[in-house]
Amino acid sequence: MQSNVNVESPFFAVVIPTYNRGSLITETINSVLNQKFVDFELIIVDDGSTDDTEVVVGRFKDKRIKFFKKLNQERGAARNYGILHSSSQYVTFCDSDDLLYSDYLQNAYETICKYKSEVPWLHLSYEIKRSDGKALKMSIDPSNYIVSLAKGNPLSCMGVFVKRDVIVKNLFNEDRYLAGSEDWELWIRLASKYPIVIDNRVSASLLLHDGRSVLASDELKLQLRKFLSIGYAFDDESVKVVFSNYKKLMEAYFDTYISLHLMLSGKTTSSFRYLLKAILNYPACVFDRRFLAIVKYWLINLKNKI
Repeated sequence: MQSNVNVESPFFAVVIPTYNRGSLITETINSVLNQKFVDFELIIVDDGSTDDTEVVVGRFKDKRIKFFKKLNQERGAARNYGILHSSSQYVTFCDSDDLLYSDYLQNAYETICKYKSEVPWLHLSYEIKRSDGKALKMSIDPSNYIVSLAKGNPLSCMGVFVKRDVIVKNLFNEDRYLAGSEDWELWIRLASKYPIVIDNRVSASLLLHDGRSVLASDELKLQLRKFLSIGYAFDDESVKVVFSNYKKLMEAYFDTYISLHLMLSGKTTSSFRYLLKAILNYPACVFDRRFLAIVKYWLINLKNKI
């Protein structure tokens, strides 16, 4: 277990953007402070909260915590603010309602040391936990990560570590209408420029709850996110080269993403419209787990109507 803290230049920065999460952020902060690897700074960026988030954070008296409050500009801008106020070698991210396991930073450190200077960015596996306690492991195949990213965002934000000198040159897109897909758009750009190192040890958890903003999007917002995320990504010359053969796949899988969200909200007709678009664009998507999930929730909705 690593025990020395470098206050001036810590090895890791953990950036937490937050907005009105006063009721949830305490557990998240504790999960960061309880790390076995202690050479880190915790940068909390309050994106214009109107609740007691600042008061809750102020109860923690740890010299590694840096708290900033700014005007609301959405989480892409908040993460960028945290990145630019960091002084670490690597930056990682955690939303204010997620949990890091105690070996999160230790596992990343071990992986970086294993590869030495050949790690511009890396990813640790995490699990999605439902309220009933069931968990789904999220990992990615390092030999096929371009295709995996073209199909969606298995990386999420939590679990991603990027060298600071890399991330400051490749910041999150701050278009607030992109919110919810700004991380995927950035990972596409990074993947087109740098090889990723994968550590499939589960080191954190994403908690599903009714308040997760990613679950509260309507059809028009989802359509706009698809248009913006793919459009912004393909403005990058490296993306045009690396992902040129996967654009139809990206569009199809985003349509299945929209279809799933619409099905979850009971909009069956609209859901099937996007699902049909996806199948026509990329027929192989019918073999994907998300397609099966859409069918499952359609059957549930159908049963509830009978």
